[in-house]
Amino acid sequence: MYERCGTAHPELYPDLVAAGSLGSALVRESALLDRRLGTLEPVDGFDAAVTACCARGKARFKVFATNQEEREFRFEISTDNGWPWGAFGSTPDLAVVAAILHAWCGGASVSSLMADWPFLASLPLDAAPAGRVVSTAWRLTLERNPVIRLGDPEIAEALHSHPELRVFFPFPSHGEFSLLSSTAVEFHEVVPRVAPAGAGSWRVVTPSSSGVERELGTGLSAYEAAALVAANVPEDAGPAIEGGWPPPTQGAPR
Repeated sequence: MYERCGTAHPELYPDLVAAGSLGSALVRESALLDRRLGTLEPVDGFDAAVTACCARGKARFKVFATNQEEREFRFEISTDNGWPWGAFGSTPDLAVVAAILHAWCGGASVSSLMADWPFLASLPLDAAPAGRVVSTAWRLTLERNPVIRLGDPEIAEALHSHPELRVFFPFPSHGEFSLLSSTAVEFHEVVPRVAPAGAGSWRVVTPSSSGVERELGTGLSAYEAAALVAANVPEDAGPAIEGGWPPPTQGAPR
C-alpha cells in the first residue's frame, strides 16, 4: 500500500527536521515575524512530521510536505462552510505558507487570500507547479485526497508501480482507470485502460481514441492488469503534456 509519509526528508526539509514537525516549523517561522497562528494538528491519516491542519470554525487550512522528490509545501484551504474546494497552493517557501496561514487565522476570506497571493488557485491541479501536474495528480490519487477524482486504490497503486506508466495523467472514471497523454481537455488517450471485469477482477482494453475497442486480457488481478498495460504502451507514446492536446495544425505528435 502507498505510505503516507511519516518522516521529513532531511535534505529537502531541514527546517522541519530541526523543529521536529511541520506544525512546529510553521510556529517557529511565524514567531520570527512576530505573528501567531491558531492551534495546529496533524492532517487526519498523516503524520505530524509532514502535515499540519488549523481549524477556523468549519473551515480548515491543511499543509502537506509529502513530496519526496522536491521541496514542496502544498496546502488546501476550505471555505467557511467546510467545502473542500476553496483555494489551493504550492510553494517551496515555508515563510510564504506561514504568512498566508497567519492571514487566514486572522479572518481573511478565501477570495481575499487569492487576491493577495495570485499563485493560489481554485482547483488543486491548477495550483501544481509547472511541469508537476502529472506527479501532483498521482500523489493526490495515492494519498486518497478527496479534492481529486479517485479510482480504485489497488489499481491506482498497481499502475503507479510501473515507472513507465507514471508519466501519464491518471484519470479514473465510472470504475475504469485511464492513463492520458494530456492533463486537460482535449483528453488524449493512447495507452490501454483498465476496466472492471466482475468479482474484483480487471480487464485491459485498447484506448477509446483508437476507434474500435479491443480487449487485451480479462479476469486479471490489479497487478496483472497493470503489467499488461505497461507491456502495451506504444513505442512513440511520450509523457503527458500539460494542458489540452494541441490541434494538428500546431504540430501535435501522433
